[in-house]
Amino acid sequence: MRSPVVAIVFAAAVGYGFFNTPGHSNKPIAIPEAAPGASPTAPRPVKENVVAYYTGDKAMQNAKAKGHSTLPRFHALMAAGTPGTYTVKFPLTQNGATEHIWLQLVGYSGGHFVGLLADKPVNGNQYKMGDRMTVAEVDVEDWMIRNGGDVYGGYTVRQALADMAKEKAAKYGITFKD
Repeated sequence: MRSPVVAIVFAAAVGYGFFNTPGHSNKPIAIPEAAPGASPTAPRPVKENVVAYYTGDKAMQNAKAKGHSTLPRFHALMAAGTPGTYTVKFPLTQNGATEHIWLQLVGYSGGHFVGLLADKPVNGNQYKMGDRMTVAEVDVEDWMIRNGGDVYGGYTVRQALADMAKEKAAKYGITFKD
């Protein structure tokens, strides 16, 4: 029996703002294969900008839990008018498969985030990049505010970067602010 996996969209991990910010390329970034001899549950590339994690991956589960538990910090930063692109990550299911994808925000009301899908989903064609969606706060797994290379939040991105070779992770030029 195969181990279940969760697809994590990494390249869009920081929403449209990551690739449409001056100094950042819009071309997809290949995620390196797991090291030889790595566990079969190690993160692995699915396609150009998607990394699959085993659903039981403790580090990624902890990152998602931290992202959700720190949503009050995200609200405080939004209320303070922190400059940058605001995104939230949520599970998107289609064709019986779930991926975790970023939504670039355009609003928030009544416990729901409203925004545009920040990448092309990989599990079907029911949704497309740029589709307007509403996501309940209870379903949010992570959040991020990105202003150039400075990032608040992004706990699942931090974990994905930690799982990459250091020289590859350094190419993203991200400084986490908190």
